Amino acid sequence: MRFRQRSGASIPAFLLALGGLAALILVPVTPAQAQGEIYTVRGVPVDKTAGTAAEARQAAISAGHQAAFARLVERLVPKAQQGTVPVLGPGLVEFYVLDFSVDNERTSAVRYLAELSFRFNPQEVRTLLRNSGVGFAETRSKPLVVLPVFEGEGEVPRLWLDPNPWRAAWAQRGPEEGLVPLQVPLGDLSDVASVDAARALAGDAGALNAIAANYRAGAVLVPHATLSGDAALGNARLDIVTARYEGGQRLATTREAFTQQASEGAAAFFARVAGAVDATVQEAWKQQNVLQFGNRRSIAVFVPLTGLSDWLEVKRRIEGVAAIETVGVNTLTRNEVAMDITFVGDEGRLTRALAQRDLFLALREDSNWELTLTRGGGSLRPVQPLPPDSGQAPASDQPPTSDQPLVPETQ
Repeated sequence: MRFRQRSGASIPAFLLALGGLAALILVPVTPAQAQGEIYTVRGVPVDKTAGTAAEARQAAISAGHQAAFARLVERLVPKAQQGTVPVLGPGLVEFYVLDFSVDNERTSAVRYLAELSFRFNPQEVRTLLRNSGVGFAETRSKPLVVLPVFEGEGEVPRLWLDPNPWRAAWAQRGPEEGLVPLQVPLGDLSDVASVDAARALAGDAGALNAIAANYRAGAVLVPHATLSGDAALGNARLDIVTARYEGGQRLATTREAFTQQASEGAAAFFARVAGAVDATVQEAWKQQNVLQFGNRRSIAVFVPLTGLSDWLEVKRRIEGVAAIETVGVNTLTRNEVAMDITFVGDEGRLTRALAQRDLFLALREDSNWELTLTRGGGSLRPVQPLPPDSGQAPASDQPPTSDQPLVPETQ
């Protein structure tokens, strides 16, 4: 992109534009406002019966507020701290809700059924959790493509071929609730051509990169389920080895085992195990990205530019990073912006949070921090971000073992 300077005493258009942006960015960043989608809970089912339809509706809406807040807490707060979240009784939880909407409403003389969606007030919820000493995370991961490989007793592992009750369980899961979006491929011709069960289990870099590209995902999750016993008879066991790959490299593995419960149907069993594996991924991510408000620091960062559009895009992406509190611009030139970033946590967590927005923070050879962005897989300058923190995955039916903790991070 080329810029022309005007003659005379007029200020160059480029600097005028950047000056306006500087004025905008020299204010506190409110991450919670930028994380509005994370504080939205959709599709809360309610079903209440009372003396009249109006009373049933009121009871259902009150119950919906409670259920939505519980789902929000589960989304943001690590399991070990969920018990410390204050209990908000009827009439109090409404204080933390901006608004709600109603879908699929059905009524009778004494019954009310509907699906409710709630938008919580990010700042008020944040304040409640912080004042209560509750750790929570707001950083949303890039999507992960899930390749559920199933292996029955004495059978060859399968991914796309039916029957694959393991893949069916993942495909039937409801809308994504957690901070780590998990996407099951459609299994169309493009997907089948990209990867099969053998290549998925082998960690074939080309195949995994191809399926990730199909869905614009940050990484690939391969949960390999091995069945023993007979799920139709209620005596099945699933051994799950879940591997996460990024850029063709195997970065994390966990092993878990689940036993079919009494009177649990085959489909319900597979669905429960898929939910447990999802929960393991979500929990590890939350633990790694808990906002550390007691650890506040500031660093000087340089942003290389090839044009004004680069700066506009960097600014837009920064506004979605929960850990960043303020950004101040020090100097502006045609080729570089020098700024100070104040954030909570450490540089490793900041690096990981920025990477989810395709912003890469790294130390240059001169020991200064540099922030670069990518478009379509290419970066303005190649950088190597800091290694992520370690994390722990929660237990399931049997304590999982792991080569590395299953934490869907982006390097």
